[in-house]
Amino acid sequence: MALVDAARERAHGRQVLSPAQAAARLAGGFLQAPEAVAVQEALDAVLRDDFIALGELEGIRRLPGMVRASAQSLRRVWLSGQDLSTLAAHGEPRLQAMAQLEQAVLSRLPGGRLRPRELLAKALQHIDRASRLLGPITLRGMFELDPVWRPLLLELAKVCPVRWEALPDSRPHWACNGARIKWQAISRATPQVSRVSCANPRHEALEALRWARELLAADEVRPEEIAIAAPATAEWEPHIALIAAEAGLPVAFAGGRPALSTRDGQAAAALAEILLKGLSRSRVQRLLSLVRGQTPLTAQVPPTWRRILPKDAPLLRLDQWRVCLARAVTADNGAVEGLLSVLEQLDRGLDAAEAIGELLLGNRALGIWRTALSEGPAWGLDVTLERLRIKDDCEPATAILFGQAADLAACPRPYVWLLGLTSRGWPRASQEDALLPAHVLAPAILDPVSLTERDRRDFQAILHTTAKRLILSWARHDAEGRENGESALLRAIDAKEIYRHDARVPEHAVSEPDRVLARPEVFAQQPRARSARACWLNWHRPQLTAHDGLLRAEHPAVRRALQRPFSATRLRALVRDPLGFVWRYVLGWEAPLVEREPLALDAQAYGNLAHQVLERALVRLEQAGGLAGATAGQVRQAVDAALADSVTEYEVNEPVPPRVLWRRTQAEIRQLALAALTYEEPPLAGQRSFAEVAFGGGRAAHEADRPVPWHGATAVRIPGTDLAITGRIDRLDLAADQSVARVTDYKTGKPPAPGKTVIVRGGAELQRCLYAFAVQALLGPQLVVEARLLYPGEPGTLLSMDAPRERLEEIAGYLVAAHEHLLTGHALPGPGTAEFDSDPLRFVLPGNAKAIYLETKRPLAAQRLAPLPELWELP
Repeated sequence: MALVDAARERAHGRQVLSPAQAAARLAGGFLQAPEAVAVQEALDAVLRDDFIALGELEGIRRLPGMVRASAQSLRRVWLSGQDLSTLAAHGEPRLQAMAQLEQAVLSRLPGGRLRPRELLAKALQHIDRASRLLGPITLRGMFELDPVWRPLLLELAKVCPVRWEALPDSRPHWACNGARIKWQAISRATPQVSRVSCANPRHEALEALRWARELLAADEVRPEEIAIAAPATAEWEPHIALIAAEAGLPVAFAGGRPALSTRDGQAAAALAEILLKGLSRSRVQRLLSLVRGQTPLTAQVPPTWRRILPKDAPLLRLDQWRVCLARAVTADNGAVEGLLSVLEQLDRGLDAAEAIGELLLGNRALGIWRTALSEGPAWGLDVTLERLRIKDDCEPATAILFGQAADLAACPRPYVWLLGLTSRGWPRASQEDALLPAHVLAPAILDPVSLTERDRRDFQAILHTTAKRLILSWARHDAEGRENGESALLRAIDAKEIYRHDARVPEHAVSEPDRVLARPEVFAQQPRARSARACWLNWHRPQLTAHDGLLRAEHPAVRRALQRPFSATRLRALVRDPLGFVWRYVLGWEAPLVEREPLALDAQAYGNLAHQVLERALVRLEQAGGLAGATAGQVRQAVDAALADSVTEYEVNEPVPPRVLWRRTQAEIRQLALAALTYEEPPLAGQRSFAEVAFGGGRAAHEADRPVPWHGATAVRIPGTDLAITGRIDRLDLAADQSVARVTDYKTGKPPAPGKTVIVRGGAELQRCLYAFAVQALLGPQLVVEARLLYPGEPGTLLSMDAPRERLEEIAGYLVAAHEHLLTGHALPGPGTAEFDSDPLRFVLPGNAKAIYLETKRPLAAQRLAPLPELWELP
């Protein structure tokens, strides 16, 4: 800002230099102090080089943050004017290690880079030229000078005019006793001071930006006259960045913007997430959405790459991606090849993090990636990226300034909001150096002025240099909810405290969301709010409404869904859960894809794998002579082979539990399959067995690739209705003369309690009567069909159904009634709505729906859905 001020004042010839730059000007010969970036790059190279011994630091050289901590320690030693080699001569191991690290770093710095104390010595040799090289000197915005530069200033004052602008009570003692420095007192400002108590740090940031927006809206204040500051800004940075972007306010981050708040930072974070956690569909999708087209490799991936992947594949490993892409039907083979090239690079892992970044990230994202890798190991990328800061593109000379209090003290503005004035936050407690703690080197050597004292000094400087308005705020609770006390610095401030509630109605909102959120009457007029309010009120009314499932009659989407063939699962939803039927089969809602390795397979995944093993084992046995004549050894061989094939395929396509638990699951499924295929019962005459027999012309029927006893595309309709049914029969045993058939539906769950009669179980068990009827319809009415449920768990339970066709004819009227109710618009909750806690669509209902909402609505729905309640009561 000093350069901007010089330009505005048209001060031609004025030079703005730091003490290090002034020393370099005197030293000449292109000498200069090492830049922070050069030091960090040298440190990164040294810490990666295992051939360089670092003594006590050897065990922590590759930890995240080591580069940053080492750079800070070296900088503090250099600015204190100390010589590490001299300090290490006393034999302290840590000082010796730091001296070794320093020498290794110095050897890797570019030419002409000298430590400050060496640069000082060179500058003092040419002190007689200072009047010509520097001319009159003014120290502005400085309240202290690092010890290493103090001798230079004292010598400069002897040969040229030196003026120091400072508050009368903030003059450092070392510059007052006998020095020729001329002091120019800064006039004390008398701003209008207010104290504000906020709920938490986010609320503080919100109130500060509301205040800034109010100043700008008054057309009396320009953005460059406003500043928001805190001793350390990390706690407020994400809130300031988000709210400012939402409000469109120009805010310049003096210390750099958080890298993760930018698109390029998010690209680096997306790549880091894949390398740290592994491949997944959503992670790859996130990365490619941020980097596609930025490099030659990512340019090979077309924008339509997601269309070639199946919807239900989590894709957690490269082999899963290869299998899915090999099955993909696409006219653009280049799309598959380009995507595979990217995936193969990502699969190289953390060891190749640097090379992968070069291939996938664009210019700015690559710069962030390189910086993160230089500040810590690849396995700590998530930590490194989170604290990384990059240069802000917003120009501070035309924007609201957000930065540290020390920066604001050096460059005051007339309108200031100070954040974080809590007992722990301002002043901060002094902290030991990370690598040179107090028992190694006295803190007073590294920091003659403690952090606590600097915070107090900065506060006083801001208090007396802010010209017009000063707001002092503190949060009553921190981000974790712990209670805060107010800072001791506030006790000397004679200003009334303003208590701000986080739910207050602001006089001037910072953004549209802030305005609407704070004014319920405004929000209530928006369509979304009206809809949400109506939904909530209707949920609690003792009558049925549109938000309970009342639709307009003959809705086209409902009619289309009802025209499709019904599986047993869809029929169960139709009669027991009309509301869920609409969610799943009309609206197409599905459970979100699970992209993590589970500790155990859920019930559906477990059942699917068990059914696949049973299917493959039965097919093998039939090809080898038939299940009816198979020995126990043959059954075991078939089950083991089927299990091996199924597990291999499952591991390619689905996430699996950890190895030990996965083996336990396989053993359980093996035992279950053996029990199912060796269940003791007399075989049928000339029995043939079929597995997963499709019927009804659905997709499953067209996928059949082995002999079946009928034509799978033949339509099957429930007698007396127009309802077409489709499905897969788990196992069909058929006599040679087609006089008798057994229809078996496997159940991998728990069997019903002993003695409990199970026929249709309130419409929840329709498979037996549906499948038995389908077999008779396709093979002839003369066929005697035995329909049963088999629970092969120990001990095996077989539940047979007598006269399944008659049972189906009994419930056909209920099926027609359910069909007509849905066409009429009665998509209401039934006994199957949120029946199980594992139902992924329970979130659509209000909280605690079973105890409150469904208790109120189900009786009303039962009256409207008559005669379906009669079916729900059947055993």
